[in-house]
Amino acid sequence: MPIELKICGISSKNIIQTIIQNGGCQYLGFVFYPPSPRNLSVDESKKLTSILPDNIKKVAVLVKPENSFVEKIKDQFDYLQIYETSPSKSKTLKLIFNKKIIQAIKIKKKEDINLYKQYMGIADEFLFDSSSMEKSSTFDWSYLKNIEINDWFLAGGINIDNIEKASKISKKIDISSSLEDNPGIKSSKKVSDFLLKVKKL
Repeated sequence: MPIELKICGISSKNIIQTIIQNGGCQYLGFVFYPPSPRNLSVDESKKLTSILPDNIKKVAVLVKPENSFVEKIKDQFDYLQIYETSPSKSKTLKLIFNKKIIQAIKIKKKEDINLYKQYMGIADEFLFDSSSMEKSSTFDWSYLKNIEINDWFLAGGINIDNIEKASKISKKIDISSSLEDNPGIKSSKKVSDFLLKVKKL
């Protein structure tokens, strides 16, 4: 089964063009979180999402989003990837904006894995991430052994060196900071090299 890949923290047209030319990426994530070096304005994201082909799904990455902000960006995106929202808030966002939800679960300790169960029937997809989110740190992937859903995104500290190991745990992979030369700035070479490696797996 081929890997489904999501590259997150997209902030430039040239990286989008690199991804399109290489192929092998099904989702692109655009971050709306002011503390992040990958944070975008609404206008910036409009320019970037407008050049994406239809076969690449557009994902808005949000932390505790306000309805008023989601209203501003909703037409650009296929999915809302949300962190730190209660099940009721996630359900509200899904119903109001009629968007698919990727519920992100931050993992620090083994018990955190079970948080996903609260979102069953609400989330369309799940993403398991390290507790530091964007800081390239991994969590103990063995925590995911007994999970009761068939497929989900694995995130947090994935890079070209551990992608093979990661792909044995999940066929849905989310990658961001390891494709950067500097925080928030993706490297065309690192992106191309990673996409080539994924194709060989």
